[in-house]
Amino acid sequence: MNLERAILEVLSDVQGHLMTTQTVHAQTRCATGADTTLTEAKATLERLERKGQVVGDTHDDYGHRWSITSKGKIRLAE
Repeated sequence: MNLERAILEVLSDVQGHLMTTQTVHAQTRCATGADTTLTEAKATLERLERKGQVVGDTHDDYGHRWSITSKGKIRLAE
């Protein structure tokens, strides 16, 4: 499975709530069974952010958190 699409599906499943990078990584590994690294997940999230399909937010208490955008939802619908 495409890692970008898997991450978008994980973020879509939480209906707009923010997820930390580590949680996205763990949920993606559980959903796909793929042996992806945290570094790969972070790089993919950053690539999706450049495409406008996810948005990241840095928080003092929780670190960097992510959510899917409308562009990401459109990609999943295709």
